[in-house]
Amino acid sequence: MKRLTQQINRQLALLGMPGVAGIGLLLFCLAFYFSGIRPLEINIAQHQQLIAEQLPARSEPKADWRKLRATLPDISKADRQIEKIHALAAQNQVRLKEGEYRDETFKGTQLVARHLNFSVKGDYFQVRQFLSAMLTQIPTLSLDAVQFQKSASGGALETRISLSLYVAG
Repeated sequence: MKRLTQQINRQLALLGMPGVAGIGLLLFCLAFYFSGIRPLEINIAQHQQLIAEQLPARSEPKADWRKLRATLPDISKADRQIEKIHALAAQNQVRLKEGEYRDETFKGTQLVARHLNFSVKGDYFQVRQFLSAMLTQIPTLSLDAVQFQKSASGGALETRISLSLYVAG
């Protein structure tokens, strides 16, 4: 044991103060790494694995489009959907005075948005019921804008609604 101590002292003397300080610093860094940094790296890896397991697998955009396409009615059925809008208007006791229709095809897809603008006559409650019924019964219909205007003479409520009906072209 005495011999080992002498040999270590000799090696340290050869290294000098800078060498001894370097070895001390190296030992400190190793202790710090294994007691502080390494457990955190393991913790991060576990969290990354947990997150990766919880995230849904990315699907291919073409597969997403096929799923969406399957839920949309064909463009040939768009007129039936518009007839349904008119039937819902009558059912909710509102009158569609005038309507504008415009188709927009999205580039690179077969998605068509039929934009509908209507001037609607009826009281506020009837118009709200009509809008609710449309959006409930026609799932591919979106409400883009609603504008209410009451005449100064206290007459009937004039409402402008903008809708988009999405169909597959």
